[in-house]
Amino acid sequence: MYLGSLELEQFRSYRRLQLPFDERGCRLSGANASGKSTILEAIMLLATTRSVRSSIERDLINWQSGIDLNVPPFARVRGEVHRLSGRVMVEIALQADPDRDGAVKKRIRLGRRVVRAMDAVGALRAVLFSPEDVALVTGSPSGRRRYLDMTISQLDGGYMRALSRYNRVLAQRNGLLKILGKERGSARNASAQAQLGYWDQELVALGAIVMARRDQIIRLLGRLASQKYVQLTEENELTIRYLPTFPVSDRPGGEVDLTSSQAMVAREFEAQLESGRDEELRRGVSLIGPHRDDFGLEVAGIDLATFGSRGQQRLAVVALKLAETLLMTEIGGESPVLLLDDVLSELDATHRSTVTSVAATVGAQLIVTATDGELLHRADLAELPQLHVADGTVVPIVVAH
Repeated sequence: MYLGSLELEQFRSYRRLQLPFDERGCRLSGANASGKSTILEAIMLLATTRSVRSSIERDLINWQSGIDLNVPPFARVRGEVHRLSGRVMVEIALQADPDRDGAVKKRIRLGRRVVRAMDAVGALRAVLFSPEDVALVTGSPSGRRRYLDMTISQLDGGYMRALSRYNRVLAQRNGLLKILGKERGSARNASAQAQLGYWDQELVALGAIVMARRDQIIRLLGRLASQKYVQLTEENELTIRYLPTFPVSDRPGGEVDLTSSQAMVAREFEAQLESGRDEELRRGVSLIGPHRDDFGLEVAGIDLATFGSRGQQRLAVVALKLAETLLMTEIGGESPVLLLDDVLSELDATHRSTVTSVAATVGAQLIVTATDGELLHRADLAELPQLHVADGTVVPIVVAH
């Protein structure tokens, strides 16, 4: 899989941009705030239908757009995706809603069809590393859950649908718990049992799908990330541990059979809800389930979030992203687009060489950026066209031979 071209219209600082891509990828250089990261953000938007830089979609729109046409401000991102099954155009259009202050209407197209977001995710698969991704080690569990969900969703539409339904059921159940809690309901109250019964069944059925799949993917990611970390550092192996609210497997390692794993998770989930019913009613919120999941990274048994150096944390995330790239290739049958945003600037010379060497061998279309173009003059990247980004324009750099 590779991205053949990218079109931006009124997207952040870009008024209009038509950018063809070489099948192998490219090198992008330019000063800070020149628009390099915006290009990568647009690619990830096509892959996941969400911005990786802002949770507020109106931030993506150039608010001076639409004036000449007398229409509300808008933005559009369009990409030509080449897959083994053929070529597909993916388009996401955003427009300010004049009837709702600050709201944005989103329309997504695959080819000529208007589709839902969950049906578009995975049409283009992409993996992004940016300096901010060190937060996958040091940041909040919600950020790690979000990363894991978007990784799996690009590969498995069924997972995304189950997760979406789980979140809706969770909201309904939390609302009921708050009401019953105010009424001082208890776990032995017949009315509380009857009302919660339905939502418990739904929560367990959907939660088991989500947690079993997360367990499986984290095991696979862990195996691949450990290999890549050794390549990057020649040090101890990296370990990734799934940290759910209750045990989801009786096997400490190895492959996971999803059917048996889901059944085991469902049984344990149901038991945990039963034993924790009084506390949930007292607090008015669901305390058990995948919405409280986490995962942790360790090197030689040492927790990287607490004791790892900044360099170890950064290289661990690079290893994780390279593992994600390989995982998408293994499960999805074709490689994703690999985006490395300013990954080289904070590494020493030895690790720069190692990172570019390893990244060049994963078989993915590679798009790598740097503020200093000299950092991109590396033997492992020499075949990639080099482009310069400045003030909303992208121009090729002609290298004299």
